[in-house]
Amino acid sequence: MENIDVKALEIRDYAISQGWILVKEALKDGLFVLNSPNNDYSQLVFPKDESIKEFHEMAYVSLKRLTDFYKIQLNKLTEDIREVNDDVIALRYFSDSKTVNSISFQEALDSIDATKQLLMSAASTIVNPVTFHPKLNRTEAQDLIKKARFRHTEEGSFILKISIPFELSRPPTPTLFGENIEKPFSRQAIEIISQSSALLKESIESDSIGELYQLQTESERPIISYNFCDAISKLFDEERELPFQLLFNWSKASSLKMPIPTLPNRITFPFSHKSKIEEVREYFAPKRNDLKDDFIATVETLDGSIGEDGKRSGPIVLSILYENEIIKARVNLSSDFYSTAVDAHKKAGSYIEIHGLLKRNKRSNTIEEISTFKLRGN
Repeated sequence: MENIDVKALEIRDYAISQGWILVKEALKDGLFVLNSPNNDYSQLVFPKDESIKEFHEMAYVSLKRLTDFYKIQLNKLTEDIREVNDDVIALRYFSDSKTVNSISFQEALDSIDATKQLLMSAASTIVNPVTFHPKLNRTEAQDLIKKARFRHTEEGSFILKISIPFELSRPPTPTLFGENIEKPFSRQAIEIISQSSALLKESIESDSIGELYQLQTESERPIISYNFCDAISKLFDEERELPFQLLFNWSKASSLKMPIPTLPNRITFPFSHKSKIEEVREYFAPKRNDLKDDFIATVETLDGSIGEDGKRSGPIVLSILYENEIIKARVNLSSDFYSTAVDAHKKAGSYIEIHGLLKRNKRSNTIEEISTFKLRGN
């Protein structure tokens, strides 16, 4: 007999959410007994106490009965039971032409960071609905991330799954029309992600990006921000140009307390949408002041050409680390400075020290008035 990696309360909550009826008289005997919603005399019977030796055998029998009842595999059932009290958001990479069961380790790390940013931008929007959040370190956003759990991926496509417990912040308040339930913060955050994703995709496909920006900036409570669009753009797998889907699965047990959201449960973003999402992001980008300062940077690309003097000069792209932000900037270099950039690019992990004027625009950044450009440490 295999061990059952689900809790007794989770099995009970799942069954109740599916319409099974709890027999309260059996509780005094240390048992959860639930009658079939079909009135066919079928029952689920298992101990409340998971530590007693009979639990695994009796729970397994109940799970097998549920798999037969709903015609699903045992592994899918146990997964649903574990998440019965959670709201789930999943990121799915897929391909129409082949099976995708893996992505590169770096892409996985990038996807996790982008999903974290997605959740934190939604949480920040609940507390302070604006179109740009200078920092995503609000206490509420940090608390949401601490509660989130990383779930198993699934076969056939590569899925990152994050679940967050559906927890009421305070007991229901009785009203004339029944109990008044305050929607949990985590549910509000995932709803915002679903709403914003659908709105973003619709604006791209209907060629109404300008209208979206105007409506959001004029709204007292905008739901789309620069940070949200930036996170969505980072979710794309650029190695293989894969599309991705955001999947939403609402806690089944929560349906006994409040209605399940009538929002899209699956939103697909083709890779062809990436450039448009970046365009929307720049609409929401805050006005950035030019900076004259010392910067530390790495050389990303070398796009110069050889001149009449036989030396190479021209534009390069730098990644500048400035106040915990990575800023891509283009700079046009003389042959002497260009030679330094080539040396930095050849040596992995080398940094450039540069003093100049960083001009920040919505579509691109440049560095001008350069007085220092050298390998760090030289």
